[in-house]
Amino acid sequence: MMTKLTERQENNAFRKLPMPKNLIDFSSNDYLGFAKNESIFKSATQLLEDKDIRANGAIGSRLLTGTSEFHTQLESVMANFFLSKAALVCNLGYDANIGFFSAVPQRNDIVLYDELCHASIRDGINMGLAKSIKFRHNDLNDLERKLKRLEERAIAILPT
Repeated sequence: MMTKLTERQENNAFRKLPMPKNLIDFSSNDYLGFAKNESIFKSATQLLEDKDIRANGAIGSRLLTGTSEFHTQLESVMANFFLSKAALVCNLGYDANIGFFSAVPQRNDIVLYDELCHASIRDGINMGLAKSIKFRHNDLNDLERKLKRLEERAIAILPT
């Protein structure tokens, strides 16, 4: 009887952790290359030293373990930059998507989403109150068909 590991090896499906290569990164969440940018690293390190901040990352939920003055200042700078009343810094894109899509779209809203969007977007939509409709990946014709159907339904229920 073949073991699962042997079967994976024979099917060339045995995965190994790759060592970093000096290539353009199209596979991680570091879309803009900020994680490895030396200038950003040096500026952030200097800022933390100047502000005498001795934390090495999030230690837990800001609601439970408290927020820092640095977070508050950063959110204030962001709100001013984006001409907004307030801003919220999330430590992960997953958290941002869950928070946004579960809270902002309301019961009478409809969220149209690409079928291959990130799981965090779908998770957030599923947690929320809005109706959701998916369309085929990058298919603007499918999206247009879905929008026309919605428009036809809306016209059909309008009072005459």
